[in-house]
Amino acid sequence: MDQSKGRTGERFQWETGNLALTWLQLHLRPGMHTLETGCGQSTLACLQAGCIHEAITPSADEIASIQRVADQRGFDLSLVRFHHGFSQDILPHLKGHEDLDVAIIDGSHGFPLPGVDWLYMAPRLKVGGKMLIDDVDLWTGKILLDVLRREPGWRVNKVLHGRTAIVTKIAPFVARDWRQQPTVVARSWLPQAWRKFITSVQMLVDPMEVTAANDRS
Repeated sequence: MDQSKGRTGERFQWETGNLALTWLQLHLRPGMHTLETGCGQSTLACLQAGCIHEAITPSADEIASIQRVADQRGFDLSLVRFHHGFSQDILPHLKGHEDLDVAIIDGSHGFPLPGVDWLYMAPRLKVGGKMLIDDVDLWTGKILLDVLRREPGWRVNKVLHGRTAIVTKIAPFVARDWRQQPTVVARSWLPQAWRKFITSVQMLVDPMEVTAANDRS
């Protein structure tokens, strides 16, 4: 995770890149509903814009730092709700459906958590709403981005400096079976075809052994 100092010297973690912060400053408006996994400069950007914001982080120190800086800058802290905990524990209990204008995935980057964050945040994002996915240069973020490039109901607008993806939700969220997910199908047909070919060859050579192996599995 990235660590860098804010203007007042505090050290924030899980910080989005400068272009992503610029994007937030240009597109956020007062009264927008925003949610992020992670906490840092993006939290301050949402508060500065006057958004009704929620942030999820397991770091109490991080929350305290953001509250201190926001207070020093005169931001309205009544607009933000901090959830102290891990996103995989917090998100399933948050209420709302298509109520978010912007969602930011910038919490844990360990597998499979970016995808878990997306699964719970996607239904809450409005159609036409924007999702920012940070650190798509990491394998776990790249997996999610690769899926969304071809996933029905989503449009990848741009990737800022190879790091932060801006994605638009263009249809109501559906948790699809893998057969309706073009990326999963495209990545699976060759391994499946190879597995079937090998099994066919093995059946010709020793059908009893293949049958026994299937029974053991």
